Amino acid sequence: MKIIVDHREMRCGVAEALRKLGADIEIATMEVGDYVVSDRVAFERKTVDDLFATLLERRELFSQLADLARSYRLPILIIEGEDPFFFSGRRMHPAAVQGFLNTIALMRIPTLYTLNEAETAQVIGMIAAKEQEDKNRHVNLHGKRSRLSQSEAKAYTLSSIPGVGPTVAGNLLRHFGSVEKVMTAPLEELMKVERVGAGIAERIRELAGGRYEPDR
Repeated sequence: MKIIVDHREMRCGVAEALRKLGADIEIATMEVGDYVVSDRVAFERKTVDDLFATLLERRELFSQLADLARSYRLPILIIEGEDPFFFSGRRMHPAAVQGFLNTIALMRIPTLYTLNEAETAQVIGMIAAKEQEDKNRHVNLHGKRSRLSQSEAKAYTLSSIPGVGPTVAGNLLRHFGSVEKVMTAPLEELMKVERVGAGIAERIRELAGGRYEPDR
């Protein structure tokens, strides 16, 4: 069972859980989707926090899903975390959430719900195994993302740093105003940003100021 995983997804535990299920993991820089299990099936994975960030802060979710649907015959969205009533306790009316789900349904994109990374891996692994029963079906990347706006490109750049996902990238950009200011900020200032702890702050400083050592 082979599964191609976007490199940014290596920050979470899904890929490792897939390995434990016996999957052969190939890491790639993917323009469209997070997990590809055949030439026709790809997954976009969103935690609940990322889902609300893309809806409320950057409004890019639908463009991501449209790119996925254009690129693969069977696109699937996975929403991971909490419970089916994932809008509870958040500043979003249930009717607005239902409208969002209705829009995805009209895009003909199946939406699956999982509670955690291990369950996400099980779902992806089961569908991958089913898809790859046909030995003639290859696991191929295809599709390109629609042109990013400047704001999306800046968030995308920061989100590639280990530990910095879309939500943290948005927090950093709102606090500092530019990628340059994020990368030149002192450790103490970085840690003032919501969800940026010492580990993430140190990785940013190491990446921005550490000496380049080429791989041998």
